[in-house]
Amino acid sequence: MPKQKDLIELSYLSVAVSDMSFLGLMRLLEAARAFNQKHGITGILFYDNQEFGQVIEGERTSVMKVWKRIQDDKRHHRIELLEIRDITEHTYPDWLLRFYGGESLTKDYPALAQMVGGMDKFSLALLNKMRETER
Repeated sequence: MPKQKDLIELSYLSVAVSDMSFLGLMRLLEAARAFNQKHGITGILFYDNQEFGQVIEGERTSVMKVWKRIQDDKRHHRIELLEIRDITEHTYPDWLLRFYGGESLTKDYPALAQMVGGMDKFSLALLNKMRETER
């Protein structure tokens, strides 16, 4: 992806109002991926035990549109902004939205492998950092 001006990365934590069903998570992922593709957004989403952690990256105006949608989403609460920082390039240029937390889903639904994956070392470190911030 070519370098763009005014790129930012936004990260946050939140808590699901109720435990997300498989279908609910898939609907969330599909809607987010479609929006992200249209607006040049990439990033990762963690979901575990009713807790969300997300990193969103893209042009400032697009990321702030996503942030507004997230804050207005009634499926979660206790939304805590961790950081907004300037970046020079996307860390996840090929991921419209990579989802972590459903590794077992790929066994039953192999077609989801592009959306759901195991943790790489960077992502695992990030998730641990997010969990530390929460405490």
